[in-house]
Amino acid sequence: PAPVRPRVDVAGRRAVTALVSYVRATTVVAVVDAVAIGMALGILGVPLAFSLAALVFLGAFVPIIGAVVAGAVAVLIAFVANGVVSALIVLAVVIAVMQLESHVLQPILLGRAVKLHPLAVVLAIATGLLVGGIAGALLAVPLLAVVNSAVRSLRSPADEHVRPQDVRTDDPADTGPPDPELDREPTLDET
Repeated sequence: PAPVRPRVDVAGRRAVTALVSYVRATTVVAVVDAVAIGMALGILGVPLAFSLAALVFLGAFVPIIGAVVAGAVAVLIAFVANGVVSALIVLAVVIAVMQLESHVLQPILLGRAVKLHPLAVVLAIATGLLVGGIAGALLAVPLLAVVNSAVRSLRSPADEHVRPQDVRTDDPADTGPPDPELDREPTLDET
């Protein structure tokens, strides 16, 4: 209906903004993870260092567990290729990077981009993993962020978010203000 179009339009814009912010913040976190772990693998002479860094980058898009799993793969390859000492050094680097990610980067970058409780993130990942496998885990948090942003926007008071510049007037179906005669209930005499 015409009266709620501006609210829905603003909610949609906020949902897309939340998605874009989430992707940008996650990309920054993924780059930091991949560069730090990739540099450690390269310095230690672990084979496939660039490929493992790319795996860490891609794994970081699954919050909480993705980069940890990719880091574990890097540790295993370092162990097989270079021995125990190299694997322990890579493990220390992976743990340090994960601590940096979870205590500094995630709260600062993702906390500002997506206003979700950490428990909601964990439950979304678990649900996505059960329902859709790896793809479900990858898409669960962005989907939750979009829905959360849209619902918060729709539940906020109408005056809070509908500004005059947000109201679209180019809709040909919108012929002006609603006619009060059409919206009123018919009386008993008229039925």
